[in-house]
Amino acid sequence: MILIAQKSLPRHFKLEGQKNFLSLLPQLWQELEGIPYSLKNGENWLLFEEIIRYPSSNYSFDKLKLYLLSEHITRHSKKYIINLSLEITSNTKLLAQINLSLLSEDSWNEIIQKNQ
Repeated sequence: MILIAQKSLPRHFKLEGQKNFLSLLPQLWQELEGIPYSLKNGENWLLFEEIIRYPSSNYSFDKLKLYLLSEHITRHSKKYIINLSLEITSNTKLLAQINLSLLSEDSWNEIIQKNQ
């Protein structure tokens, strides 16, 4: 697992109570800084998402972490299957994990290697 980006929020951000808040969770990674625009929604196609929500009485959070789990090239040149994991925490307690599989034309590993 390679940490790609993380974001701390100055105060607890609350999703619960908003209409369809569970459907918003997989999109939170779009708010992270340091990820090139070409790797965000317009250039990637969501293939699969899995939301694992952990019990919490107060669904407010203060940190997002995005990890690259794996990446492999498809049979078509310059297309990649990217597997990401977004962790949502509050005071270091894991509230939810969102696993995403994307189809991308850019390699996430190339971007990470350039930034290290």
